[in-house]
Amino acid sequence: MRLDLKTIAKIYQDAKAYGVDNIEIGYNGAFTLRFGYWEKINDLLLDKINYVIPDHLCLELNLVDEDDECGGELWNYKIVRK
Repeated sequence: MRLDLKTIAKIYQDAKAYGVDNIEIGYNGAFTLRFGYWEKINDLLLDKINYVIPDHLCLELNLVDEDDECGGELWNYKIVRK
């Protein structure tokens, strides 16, 4: 699986337009994107990102943990094959 730098930059640009100023790329068996402080993103932004990444890939919402001390549910998005 590959994402070129232009795609990553476009994801960042789109997220900033929706008020998300922190994006982290990780890997835990699959590449992941974390937005803000483990936040869910709205459906419009999710659709924009799924449009930007290659057609054979999509983002899948993933509950990482539930932490009441940190404000509840912690989310990231796995980049997976369709």
